[in-house]
Amino acid sequence: MEAYLPKLTRQDVVDFHARRYGPNDAIIAVVGDVTEKEIVPLLMEKFKGWKQAEKGAQRRDAPPAISALTIKKLDKDITQANIAMGHVGISRENPDFYAVVIMNYILGGGGFSSRLMDNIRDNRGLAYDVHSTFSALKEPGPFRVWVQTKSESANEAIGEIFREVKRIRTEPVSDKELADAKAYLTGSFPLRLDTSAKIAGMMTSMEIYNLGLDYPQRFPKLINAVTREDILRVAKKYLDPDRMVVVVLGNQEKIQLRY
Repeated sequence: MEAYLPKLTRQDVVDFHARRYGPNDAIIAVVGDVTEKEIVPLLMEKFKGWKQAEKGAQRRDAPPAISALTIKKLDKDITQANIAMGHVGISRENPDFYAVVIMNYILGGGGFSSRLMDNIRDNRGLAYDVHSTFSALKEPGPFRVWVQTKSESANEAIGEIFREVKRIRTEPVSDKELADAKAYLTGSFPLRLDTSAKIAGMMTSMEIYNLGLDYPQRFPKLINAVTREDILRVAKKYLDPDRMVVVVLGNQEKIQLRY
């Protein structure tokens, strides 16, 4: 990045915009006190000079596979160890998306309800916050786990993260964990549609990811159809603790990383 940015010119930016940004790749969602008959002429007028992009959105090559556990140490004299762990995850259009969402909620995406929070914060007092995410985009995004802890606790925190990742891959989640995750995800869904801006965002996502106009009505059924067996299957398939990248930023002399 440091080597590339100084070489970047204004023309590079203009050319990139011309290639990648155009009405042939654009989605416009409008929500409010306006009809289609009223808004379409206005949009056509405002965007009449917008030229089509030279090329449609290009799919990038998949990132190289991680063949083994990879450790990156960044030495900095700070009081805490900042730890990020992960690997490539799934795309939004993956049919296992909903099972992965529930699996991750139980593992580390469910705030104080998650296993990582229960273990690392509540039981061991190693961190104020620890969480995991799957960034599922048009192309596979990353699966990541973050935690900040005392330098001297870094090895223990990393070990417990690995333990929880391995546990959800080998042991079925409990009926209560599954029920609680489903109840939260379905119950909180309406809050994603409680403002005009959120509705517009949802409509855009529905179009980008080919979810269908009935997606808000289908979402509870998609979540409730997931079983404990599905959770175990996707955990085995999409979590790989033996092929993760672990980045540790902090005072390496105090951390004394054992990985």
